[in-house]
Amino acid sequence: MKKFMKRGWFACIFVWLICLSMSGKLMAQANSGDDVRTVTLNMLKVPLKDILTEVGKQAGVTFSYESSLLKEFQKTSFKVEDAALDDCLEQLFRAYPIVYKRTGNIVVLKRKPRQVTISGFVRDQTSSESLVGASVYDVNSLSGVATNAYGFFSLSLTIPPGSNGIPVRLQTSYIGYESRSFTIPSLIQDTVLAIVLQPNAAIKEVLVTASETNRQTVRNTQMGAMEVSHATIRATPTLMGEADIIRTLQLTPGVSVGTEGISGLYVRGGNSDENLFLIDGNPVYQVNHIGGFFSAFNNEAIKGMNFFKAGFPARYGGRLSSVVDVQTKEGNMKEFHGSASLGLISGNLNLEGPIWKDHTSFNIALRRTWLDVLTTPVMAIINHKKKDGNTLKVRYAFHDLNARIDHRFSEKSRMYLSLYNGNDVLKAKNKDDWEGYLNTQDSYMRWGNLVASAGWTYAFSNKLFGKLSGFYTRYCSKISYSEEKISGYEGEEYYRHALDQTMNRTGITDFGVRTAFDYQPVAAHHIRFGADYLAHYFEPEYNRLKALDSDKPDSMQIGQTFTDEHLWAHEAAAYAEDDWEISDAFRLNAGLRFSLFSVENKTYTGLEPRVSLRWLLSRDLSLKASYSRMNQYVHLISNSFMDIPTDSWMPVTSRLKPLVSDQVSLGAYYNWNRLLDFSVEGYYKKMNNLLEYKDGYSLIPSSVSWEDKMAVGEGHAYGLEFMVRKQTGRTTGWVGYSLAWADRRFDEINEGLRYPSRYDNRHKLNIVAMHKLSDKVELSAAWTYSSGNYTTLSLENFRPNDHLHLPGETSSWGTVGEDYYDKRNNYQLPAYHRLDLGINIYRPKKKGRMGIWNVSIYNVYCRMNPIMVYKGDVKDKTSENGTTYRNAFKSVGIFPIIPSISYTYKF
Repeated sequence: MKKFMKRGWFACIFVWLICLSMSGKLMAQANSGDDVRTVTLNMLKVPLKDILTEVGKQAGVTFSYESSLLKEFQKTSFKVEDAALDDCLEQLFRAYPIVYKRTGNIVVLKRKPRQVTISGFVRDQTSSESLVGASVYDVNSLSGVATNAYGFFSLSLTIPPGSNGIPVRLQTSYIGYESRSFTIPSLIQDTVLAIVLQPNAAIKEVLVTASETNRQTVRNTQMGAMEVSHATIRATPTLMGEADIIRTLQLTPGVSVGTEGISGLYVRGGNSDENLFLIDGNPVYQVNHIGGFFSAFNNEAIKGMNFFKAGFPARYGGRLSSVVDVQTKEGNMKEFHGSASLGLISGNLNLEGPIWKDHTSFNIALRRTWLDVLTTPVMAIINHKKKDGNTLKVRYAFHDLNARIDHRFSEKSRMYLSLYNGNDVLKAKNKDDWEGYLNTQDSYMRWGNLVASAGWTYAFSNKLFGKLSGFYTRYCSKISYSEEKISGYEGEEYYRHALDQTMNRTGITDFGVRTAFDYQPVAAHHIRFGADYLAHYFEPEYNRLKALDSDKPDSMQIGQTFTDEHLWAHEAAAYAEDDWEISDAFRLNAGLRFSLFSVENKTYTGLEPRVSLRWLLSRDLSLKASYSRMNQYVHLISNSFMDIPTDSWMPVTSRLKPLVSDQVSLGAYYNWNRLLDFSVEGYYKKMNNLLEYKDGYSLIPSSVSWEDKMAVGEGHAYGLEFMVRKQTGRTTGWVGYSLAWADRRFDEINEGLRYPSRYDNRHKLNIVAMHKLSDKVELSAAWTYSSGNYTTLSLENFRPNDHLHLPGETSSWGTVGEDYYDKRNNYQLPAYHRLDLGINIYRPKKKGRMGIWNVSIYNVYCRMNPIMVYKGDVKDKTSENGTTYRNAFKSVGIFPIIPSISYTYKF
């Protein structure tokens, strides 16, 4: 019975679906009146009007249209056989700018709305440099675009049917430049504009006129992004007088500083190697100097920078947490200019000008430290005062060289050559002369980047812009150590007793080619697509030990190479994204990136969807949501919180899979009176296949495979970020606050239990303000606060043949024994906070020259923020039975108040 009832129900449902389908077809036929209307035609070289007349006779319909609609069309041929009326009309009007609508027996014909495109380039009036991210906005249609990385824009507008053109009021603006307006009374065809903007410094008025640029954060789909100009970087208070884009980013929500003084980025719970750094679109692997105290980006060579931490566009890939896209200056095509800067620890020289006026330009920037010059006399004095025969010589220096040549074939076609080279060198020599024995130790370290690229850009049409580039990038570090012993007795001739030499080398080299296109077919769609290919050459680890004895023949000398690995890997990617304005309220950016990585006969592929949606509630208020998946195929293996030459870039392997992150973000954005941008963003990020050293494995010798040292796990990060930013007027700056959580879990670490990330800073508050007192004086201040970092400390000790020794107990044995670590990252350092102040004084000279004094004070109220905590003995008391000690934790802080001064001369 139950079986019969089941079959009955299925039969009823089946009959109901058939009836529903038939009724739908009958209703459609009733509405259209097209149950039997077919057309057969074979007409050659006749007016379109005659074809419509014949179609009307056969199908029984009447065409309604303006008499002038068909006059401009030439005679045509048309052939169909037994075609449905709708199919016939669709085929007929496919080649004409006509749309039709059929209601019963009436077919109404209208002219299609026509689209025209305004395209061109926005450049600096004085230097002819392209302006990246400039706003081009049509006041009448309320539509606008931003220029791409080469100053190109394409804005499509719609001309209504029957109109002889539309009025256009274009407003072009860029932060730091005077806005310009253009009026076109009647736009009837595609137009190309060459727009030049005047820098604000060239006009007397200090206040910047607010414009539609201020609403871009509300109107676009991008989340978790920030654009930082050269002027903002220069105005931010500095350490040792060195303007630094990394330190500027550290003052934004969602970015953890890491360890004080280190130019690190830990974005939304990620690690330092999960940030993609690009110079002119090319990857840079080492971005720090002096172990991280300064970044490798020379501010004098930088034009601007875009920072992404969520809602990643599909054109970016290869890292999990953030993208820092740096554009360098193109060089002045009209006049020669330059600048020279002197700071406490470094000097800077920047030269630019035309090689062929209005066609070819150059820009070169060189920065070099003179720490080696300053430390040489100091070390000489110290060694002179020593009386024990020991001498120590230390020399450290770094340099950065940025060079670029741009050539303009025409307004549409340009090419460039770009070069970056940055290196650190550290040398140390120690001599110990004691009673006839001379021991000499030499250490040498060298590490740095070399990036070279060539690119060609071309505006194929007013809707299509393309770029083709090739590049070479290399990071390499070398460390060598040698020890020589000379022995003998007084009155006898000295001879070499032994010489030990060790060498360590690591590096990564890339060869690559990129293509990228911007295409705007219609006003509602802005499409970007392209492809990348990189060939990676890894030198993960090279270790060699050589021991020489002077009294043995060469055949008996000892030399051994422990590791000498070389790996080739291939990485490719293709992407496409569409910024689609669905309606006035809704705008969608949807993209897909396909990535491939092949190494050691193992190939990984990944699909990385990216989606961002904006809902415009009013002209000044919007809601946004985004989702991004990111894959990462290379890792930085480090056993220190500092960036040092022993760190190695390693690829994924057959045992270690690619890192993967999925991030969801929600946010609200509001622009108040075109002056203040308010934003709040919430995010959740899941990370898989993270790598971490197993407990106790970071110091194990290289004879153990690096894969065996690593544990694989997962991480979570989530939080809220608030920001208020002001970009115009005498006073600019921002206030940002983060409430964040970040944790990790590895099966082989911490007994598989979840533990907080090292930089799980729950609260972070930044206040940055810059105020222009006049044309000559600019003040700046930055205050930062964050919850303390986490570290792993031994809270208990085991002593041989004794009971458990807890902190606070007293004993004459001190801390003799074994440290016991119960959990990973079990101790949180005290909160971190610091105030920096700065002032820029501009001194105009003759012939447009300028002198700029910068005075900065780092850590104004001299808070010794701890960078580490260790356990040691503290004297407890002294009695007849001797001195007793107790265990105590001691903190180490290395940065007191640091004043600095620098001078820049622009000519």
